Parts: sequence; C-alpha cells; structure tokens
Amino acid sequence: MIEKWSLRFRVFLFFALIALMVPALLGSALWIAAGRIGPESVPHLVLWGGTAGFALIGLVLWVWLKFDDNVVGPINTLSNDLQTLTHTNTEHGVETEPGRYLGLLAPAAREMAAALESARKKVNHEIEEATRKVELQRTRLETTLRDLNEGVLVCNMKHKILLYNRRALNILHYTGEIGLNRSVSNLLSTPSIAHSLEYLTGQLETQQPEQELSAQVVCSTSDGRHIIEGQLSLILDSDERTATGYVVTFDDVTEKLAELAKRDRILRDAVEGLRAPVANLRAATEMLIDNENMDDEGRRQFENVLSEESHHLSKRLQELSQDYREIVTGHWPMSDVYSSTLLNCVVRRFKAEDAIQCLINGDPLWMHCDSLSIVELTERIIRKIAGETSATTFELEPRPEKDKVYIDISWAGELVRSGTIDSWLSESFDECLKGMTGHDILENHKAVIWSEAQTEGMACLRLPLPLAKEDHRSLSFDLPGSGGRPEFYDFDLLKNLDNKQFSERDLRELTYVVFDTETTGLDPSDGDEIIQLAGVRIVNGRILSGEYFNQLVNPGRTIPVTSTEIHHITEAMVSDQPPITDVLPRFHDYVGDAVLVAHNAAFDMKFLQLKEAICGVAFDNPVLDTVLLSAYIHDHSKQHTLDVLAERFGVEIEAQYRHTALGDSIATAEIFLRMIDLMQAKGIHTFADAVAVSEKMVEFRREQARY
Repeated sequence: MIEKWSLRFRVFLFFALIALMVPALLGSALWIAAGRIGPESVPHLVLWGGTAGFALIGLVLWVWLKFDDNVVGPINTLSNDLQTLTHTNTEHGVETEPGRYLGLLAPAAREMAAALESARKKVNHEIEEATRKVELQRTRLETTLRDLNEGVLVCNMKHKILLYNRRALNILHYTGEIGLNRSVSNLLSTPSIAHSLEYLTGQLETQQPEQELSAQVVCSTSDGRHIIEGQLSLILDSDERTATGYVVTFDDVTEKLAELAKRDRILRDAVEGLRAPVANLRAATEMLIDNENMDDEGRRQFENVLSEESHHLSKRLQELSQDYREIVTGHWPMSDVYSSTLLNCVVRRFKAEDAIQCLINGDPLWMHCDSLSIVELTERIIRKIAGETSATTFELEPRPEKDKVYIDISWAGELVRSGTIDSWLSESFDECLKGMTGHDILENHKAVIWSEAQTEGMACLRLPLPLAKEDHRSLSFDLPGSGGRPEFYDFDLLKNLDNKQFSERDLRELTYVVFDTETTGLDPSDGDEIIQLAGVRIVNGRILSGEYFNQLVNPGRTIPVTSTEIHHITEAMVSDQPPITDVLPRFHDYVGDAVLVAHNAAFDMKFLQLKEAICGVAFDNPVLDTVLLSAYIHDHSKQHTLDVLAERFGVEIEAQYRHTALGDSIATAEIFLRMIDLMQAKGIHTFADAVAVSEKMVEFRREQARY
C-alpha cells in the first residue's frame, strides 16, 4: 500500500507532520511556561504563542511549496523522462533546467540517458544484423504464400485464425470478417472441419510415424454461396503427440461443381433426350422400307416424320454441342491480367523493328484472359494489318465498356474487310499454342473481333475481353508506415489465451481495434454526422497493417467549410459513398469482441452510440482512452493532444495522413503500444489495472472541474 504512494504525496505527508508538530510542541511549551510564571501570563502567552504558531505553520507551508516546485516536481519530471526514454522513445530528451536545484542529479541523468542511447543503438545494430537472416526467411515464406494458387488458413484448436494468405482473401470474398485471432466460423461452415479434426486427433493417438495426418475437407462459406474443397493437416507440438492447430489449403470449387453438373446434364440429355427422336426416325425408316407398296399419302406422312425428327435431332445436337463447347472453353487456363503488362509485351515484340511502331494510350485496366494467346494474336493481327494497309504506327488502348475491356488497335488508313480478318483467324499458330487458330483463341475468350472506321482517316480493330474476376483495388492501399507489406500471420496465437478472465488478461494479450472518426462538426447531439470511419487491429502487440477498415460516409447533410479545412473531405468526395446505416454494421462486424481504443474516446463513442438504434447494432465493447492513460503516465504535463503524444513517444505522422481517420488511427495505435510498455513499468499490467487508472483520471478531472 505505502509503496504505491507517489513521491509528491509522501513529501506532503512529511511536511504535514511537521505542521502538526508545531502546535503540539508550542502548546506543550506554553503550558509548561504558564505553570511556572503564573495564571496572569496566560493571555500574553496565548497571544504571542498563537502568533508564533501560525507563523511557523505558514513557514512550513511556504517551504513545502518551494520544495515541491524545486525538488519534487523536477524529480517527477526527471523520472517520467527517464521512463519514457527507457521504455518507449530512446531519442526523448532529458530536461535539466527544471532540476537546476538538484545538484549533480540532473546532469548525471542526462549522461546516463546518453550512455543508454549509445548502448541501445549498438544493441539495435546487432539485433538488426541478427534478424536480417530471419527477415530473409520471412520474406521467402511470405512470397511463397502470396504466390500460391490455393488459399491457406492456419488456425489453433479454438478455430482462431493465425495465418492467411492473399489468395484466401480472394477466394473467401473478403468482407472484413477475416483476420488474425478471429474465428474461422465467420468464413466457413465448421461441421466438416470439426469432423476432420475429430478423425485426425483420433488417428494421432494410434498413428505410425510414417502416417500422414491430413484429411479432405468440403464445406461451404458461411453465407452458403460458395463451395470450398481442400486438405486439412494437423500442427503438432514438439513431442509430436499433441495437436496445437491445423492448416487448411483450399480452393473455390463452386464453378467446377456447376460445370460437372452441367456436363452430367448434357450426357443425360444426350442419352435420354435423343432416344425418342432416334427411335422415331428408326421406326419411320423401317416402315418405309418394309412397306414398298404404301400409298402416297401414307408415305408423305412418314417422310414428314423423318424431316421433322431430323430437324429436331439436328437442333438438339447443335444445342448440346454449344453447351459442351462452353464447358470446354470454360476450363481454358486464364487469369487476371493488367492491361499495361500485356500491351507492353506486345510493344516489346516490335522494338527491334523499324518498320512497325506501337504506342500505348489510356489508363491501364484489369481483365481476365490467357495472356500468351492474346499477345500472340495481337502481334499477328498488327503484322497482318501492316502488310494489308502499309500502316507503320499503331495505337493500343484498353477501354472499359459494360462488362468487357476492349483492346482497340488503331491505325491511319483503310478498314480491313471482315473476310480478310476471317482468313487471318483461320491460320494456325506455331508450337507455342499447339496449332491453335485465331478462331480457337477467340472462342476460348467468347469474343469476336471486327474493324470499324474512326474520325480523321483512322481505322480501328476491336478485341473484347472479359473484365477481371476480382477487385484488385481492395488490397492495393498501403498503410503509412507498413512498408507496403500486410501482416497476415501471427503464430504466437497458437497459445490458447482465451481461458483467462478478460479483466485479468495482460494488456499485450488482448485484441484491440484502434479507431477514429472525421465528422461534420463537434456536436453529435446537434446534428453533426460522421463522414469518415477508420480503424486498425492490434493482435499480440502488433499492428496488423493488412487488416484495416477505412470508409468515407455520406452524411446526408452539408459539410461546413471550417470542417473541410481540417480533414480536407469535401461534399463531392462523399456524395456517392454509402450512408452510416450501411457502414456502421460493417464496422461492428470488423470490431467483433475486441477492445476499442481511441484518442478522446468519449467524443468518437458518442457519434457511434447515437447511431446504434438506427443501424441495429450495439457497441458494448470495453473502451480505453489514450488521453486518460497519458494523463496518468505523464501526470506532470497538461499537454495530451495527439500531436504532443506523437512527439513525446517518437511516432511520426506523415502530413498527408494527419487529420484523416485512418492516419490518426494508425498514429494512435503506435502511441498506445508504446504506452503499454510505459504502463507496465509503472505496475499496470492487466486490463483491469488500465481501467482503474483511467477511472481515477476521470474522477480527478471531475474534481478539477468543480474548482
């Protein structure tokens, strides 16, 4: 108990004790003096003794104030500076001016800080050298996972996600629910996974060393819209007798199963659907052969049967042939291709030639195709057009139209007739395309090409290709300070930490969502609205740069110019953005059961809470406020703004990200992680400890407000 008392409180008690001793000692002395001198001296002794007593107490109070200002205060400042320097920011300076009356203590502290900084730089250099090799291995692992054509999920035995790769995001159609330390049940139906785990753990008890602990898994996504097929393997601990987690490698087989079902239907229709027409043809033919003397009317009827059934059979065979061709072409290997990459491949094929020059215009687009065959076809068409029209310069430009990307090949000159184009397409390619023709390539892409006139004597040949199947913009944003490489794994989560009571959990073991809002103004109760909502997740003491939430919001009202000057969000930027009723439920799913953290959390939480009813959600998560935590950690300072804390903790906020919800969220997250180190140095280890000191700061501020 006594150990937790602050230095300032202890010194205060010391001087308070001296002040209490003054009337006690003075009163005792006066009482003895009155007994010796006599009763007639009592009034004089009380008058002058009381005056002396008040003077002495005043002197003690004055000495205490001076001691507090010149000794206790500077010692507290020096202590906080040293703790900040030791636990968070090694470049944080030690102020010696406030401690000018502390003798050699302040200069000694500065020398110690300089020595610590020098030693830490040397240790950091050695750590960097030692971790460089580990980082190389990590990069290789990330590259391997990123380039895998299958999705990968690694989970612990509580079905919490420890690792996922980019392909998993694409296959599972990323909605914000996938993330480290989140349940895999948010993404997949788990009965098949649970059954495979039960089977494999049972096999583990009796397995032979050469047996492989893996099983096939077939399940649906949580929304039931896609079928996932893959392989589940156990992760064993060091004794190889206990499962600590599992790995699922998987792919989306929804289209594949649909194509198999369609193929089965074609086979069934070919057998069952053609049986009747063939039987009718056979019966009519046999009747005509067996009855040579049939009258003209009967023969004409049977001939009509033959004609109708032959026509029906031919039409049905054509339909089956078309269905079969769609299945075959649907299996042709294709991928999402960036148009600039593909067109540059075409341009490079003509670089060594002076006769033909190709230029690329327009903005690059993503499309879905077989890049090799399209490059070969485009090159051949350009060479054929050059030979046909004597054109030497060609412009290549991708254009988006509806659900297609049109590759326009333009040149100055005459149109090419469709018959000529058709003859070019009938020619086969060399071994690189296994003798395919241009018609085969177009058929695989379900495309046709044609030539049309343009203005000012220009002609154009148009090649339509499918749009990319995936939205490549959703993962292209690099968080400031992330180095452009998202964090998609954390193997420390193999430790099952969920068994502890929430309040008893260590601060570094908790999952946090650090968030921020940008608004039209400062008064949510008076109609101000959210116009941007952003957050980042912290898991196991790491900011997950690959799992951020960032969304502009249409406030349904004007944005004051004074607000735009701060956050630079204009009405035009939010006019086509979703309303808060769409955004807030998504953010609620993103938060899950994490602890919410914000700078001046009461302000941001007020905006969220006022929209809970209309959005059908409730943010009942525990909340921590970095302002209150800073007020406790740095009680010697009255400055606790985000900019001040960033400078104090050595967190750089790039100018373009300041006063944006995402930029401020990231800065707050980095500050909060440094705060955890400093709080642990002050004996604040658990979530309950952090809540207790926050409540203490709230009470302290409430008391301050009274005066």
